[in-house]
Amino acid sequence: MERKILWVLSFLVIFILWLKLEPVEQSEPNNSLIENTTPSINKNSSKQPSERYAQTEEETPIEETIELDELENNDAQDKIKIASQHTPPDFANINDIRERKDAFFNYLLPFVIEKNSLLVRDREKIYTILASEEPPSREDKRWLKALREIFKLEKVDVYTHESISELLLYVDIIPESLVLAQAANESAWGTSRFALEGNNYFGQWCFRKGCGLVPEQRDDEAEHEVRRFKNARQSVFAYIDNLNINRAYADLREKRSELRQNGQEITGLTLASGLHSYSERGQDYIDEIESLISYNELWKFNQNKDISKEK
Repeated sequence: MERKILWVLSFLVIFILWLKLEPVEQSEPNNSLIENTTPSINKNSSKQPSERYAQTEEETPIEETIELDELENNDAQDKIKIASQHTPPDFANINDIRERKDAFFNYLLPFVIEKNSLLVRDREKIYTILASEEPPSREDKRWLKALREIFKLEKVDVYTHESISELLLYVDIIPESLVLAQAANESAWGTSRFALEGNNYFGQWCFRKGCGLVPEQRDDEAEHEVRRFKNARQSVFAYIDNLNINRAYADLREKRSELRQNGQEITGLTLASGLHSYSERGQDYIDEIESLISYNELWKFNQNKDISKEK
């Protein structure tokens, strides 16, 4: 009888302990499920999502901005559509470092050149409107209004010389050297998880659930995701729009405007100092980008060396 009582008591103790442990055992599969369905960042990648800082303002997420080239006919897009649909090179399997770098630069450069060409075209149109003795046409006003909305500028009823000239601060190129340096840094030369799965070469964030990839090391209270793009071209365009639109990069735009006014070339080395809000690493991040530009001689990719001499 005593043995039977002890056996029953032992069974009850084990059953109670099992009930207490059950919630812990249920929580573990959820975490492992997230880890298994979210591939880890490439080992070569030095960038972690937690390092991203102020790339996109929560009140103005980048995915809601309009690409400037959509304001007019998209003839130039047809010329590069085929390239944008190509599968990116398998950068991780290119063993020769020089060959890998060349493949990386050659893959992204056409998209940078295309976007900057569209910006140069738009600048020329602004100058044409400014030079005209006639007031802006109805079509021109629609175009100017769309630009002001994109750049979050105050609405104006009358387009004066000053309000039109204001747009020149925003509608301008980002040097190829800076674009390529940041792409290499942010995507680990095209081998990061976000580049491979989301065509995201610049670590752009978005703030709508499901808009991108959830960083593995994201804080519990954070809501941002790393934006997913259809192709590398879209990533390049969004990155350049981000630097031209986001208030966090006002210093970069001011430096670029000063170079224009002084008739100097717009270089990546000069504008890099305006990236203090791109990463929480601050000056260390800027130093890294400048080193990438100098060591790889990325200045040789700059296409618009003569544009600084505008009328």
